[in-house]
Amino acid sequence: MANRARNLVIGAAVLIAGIVGLLLPVGVWNGSSTVGCGNAVAAQHPAPSTTSPGQTNVEAPEQAAPHPDYAALCDSAISSRRHWAIPLVIVGTAGVLLGIFYRPRRKAS
Repeated sequence: MANRARNLVIGAAVLIAGIVGLLLPVGVWNGSSTVGCGNAVAAQHPAPSTTSPGQTNVEAPEQAAPHPDYAALCDSAISSRRHWAIPLVIVGTAGVLLGIFYRPRRKAS
C-alpha cells in the first residue's frame, strides 16, 4: 500500500507542476519591460509594429534601429515551455494512473 500511495503522491505532484507550467504566463524581456506572450496552451502574439521592416522613420532617426522580432521570441519562449511542461503532464498522469490501478501480486502462503 505504501508504494501505491508514494506513486500516487509523486505522480500528482509532477502532474500539478506540468499543468501549472502550461498555464503560467510566458513573457519576453524587451530591455525595459516584459512583452506578454500568453501561455503554453493559448499563445498570444504581440502586435506588430506600425512600420514595415524596410521602412524607416525620417522624423526620428534614433528610432530607425532594428527592433527584435517579438513574435519569433514569443514562439521560442512558448516552445521551450511546452518542451518541459508537456512531458511533466504525461509522466505525472502515468504516475497517478499507476498509483490508482497498479495492484502488486500477493505472495502465496
